[in-house]
Amino acid sequence: MFESLKVYHPDSGERLPDRPRAVALGLFDGIHLGHRAVISQAIGREIGGCQLASCIYTFFQPPTSLYKEKAGELCSPAQKKQVLQSMGVEELVEADFEAVRSLTPEQFVREILHGLLNARQVSCGFNYRFGRGGAGDAAELARLCARWDIRVVTVPAVEVEGEPVSSSRIRRLVEQGEVREASRLLGRAFCIDFPVVTGQKLGRVLGTPTINQPLPPDFVYPRFGVYASCVETGGRVYHGVTNVGMRPTVADRPGGPVEQPLTETWIPDFTGDLYGEEVPVSLVKFLRPERKFSSLEELKERIRRDGDEARTAVLGSGRETGIRAVLFDFDDTLQNRPAAFKKYTDFFLEKYFPALSAEQKEQRAEEMLQRNNGGYVAYLEYFSSLFESWKWDDAPPAEDIYREFQLRFPEYSTLFSDAVPVLKELRRRGFRLGIITNGPSVQQNRKLDVSGVRPYMDIAVVSGDEQVHKPDPEIFRRTAARLGIPCSCCVYVGDHPVNDVQGSLSAGMKPVYINPFYTPVHPQGVPEIHTLTELLNLLPGQSELPE
Repeated sequence: MFESLKVYHPDSGERLPDRPRAVALGLFDGIHLGHRAVISQAIGREIGGCQLASCIYTFFQPPTSLYKEKAGELCSPAQKKQVLQSMGVEELVEADFEAVRSLTPEQFVREILHGLLNARQVSCGFNYRFGRGGAGDAAELARLCARWDIRVVTVPAVEVEGEPVSSSRIRRLVEQGEVREASRLLGRAFCIDFPVVTGQKLGRVLGTPTINQPLPPDFVYPRFGVYASCVETGGRVYHGVTNVGMRPTVADRPGGPVEQPLTETWIPDFTGDLYGEEVPVSLVKFLRPERKFSSLEELKERIRRDGDEARTAVLGSGRETGIRAVLFDFDDTLQNRPAAFKKYTDFFLEKYFPALSAEQKEQRAEEMLQRNNGGYVAYLEYFSSLFESWKWDDAPPAEDIYREFQLRFPEYSTLFSDAVPVLKELRRRGFRLGIITNGPSVQQNRKLDVSGVRPYMDIAVVSGDEQVHKPDPEIFRRTAARLGIPCSCCVYVGDHPVNDVQGSLSAGMKPVYINPFYTPVHPQGVPEIHTLTELLNLLPGQSELPE
């Protein structure tokens, strides 16, 4: 239902179409939790009955060229575009910083926001600066935009563990090898997905063939050393051993030295050719610093030991006990979906049928809820059948209504009253947290952003992004591997007997069935709760989190 993200770059020569826009302003070099909060304000906006195209205005130059200090990118261009599209962004405008750096704040608003972008709303972070020498701030932006009747939304800092999420904070973590915490602030696993290139093939000689992915000069450099990694290819997740650095042991051999930092990943359980592919390698845990070995035999033996450590760190040894992570479904688990859907129906009926009486609107709202079957419907048929039963002859195309639904329904997300307190308590006890949810990419990602639960999570996985859906156990295994926690040490809480209970159980997790509306379905042999608070009684007061 959503077209591919449209990218506008100065070199393309392509002109922006004349359309009203909601524009998110910033560098967005990592699309981290703070960036998502700003971008979310530009999606699904409507002013005076006019739909606004969601647009990102940023610069194509990397942060390193805009700052005095080294400030490497936190994700690849391909990953950035994928994340933006999953959020529902329609346009990415990559401007030339040199072409606008001399504009005064007033000129920037008049020529760029009003003249070029036809912005009706702009969103920015609380610390946003713009104009020549960074002379303008968020308050100045609001003052100047008022002249052109442009609404300004200033987004406060998103905090995790009492500190604002920022690109500089995440860079420090990556450079220190603290990839687990960096991933939490990004809202997804820190991932290297650059093309695989031909290497020296020394790994084949050692019996540990690797995929080589050079790091671009403008990308952040993780702490040099060896990591346990999660590698995804061919629809499966594997454990990997990833070395980040300059290959000191083979530096004196022909073809050994490298001019640019390189990641070399050995995937013990995989055989095949991945040359030229963009293989996602998520760094899960720092194992040891890079070092020079006295011989290739010593290096070979250490790589084998690294492989054993990596397997345990990513997939587990099979001997682990205790619960280390609690993962959740979203709808009807963390969110009261019927309550949220009722709010959406109120919006929908008021927008399209304002002349109906309150009683008539209530009747149609009830019909929408009953036919919706908890969201397990084919939505184009769902809306078409509603329009037919209402004899709505001049109805918009069902495709347009469904697209609007995916953007607007999440805005009425309604968490159960104990959801946030329970998440906070689980974090206090030391558990790692995550979400695995089925559904369309944009719709489910917006729910997680708008509801405010994402900052509490270490990981959030949406089936629409993965092209793997519950109850397929692969989506559960993939999530656990990115966390670096064995499935056997994960509890999964969900409301669906098949998708959630059977799916997580088949992956080796420990399911908990939540039945918030007291349905007559009771899966056998699985703990059943009716509120999230009851979950606390099933879990220990402190989780076991070995380093």
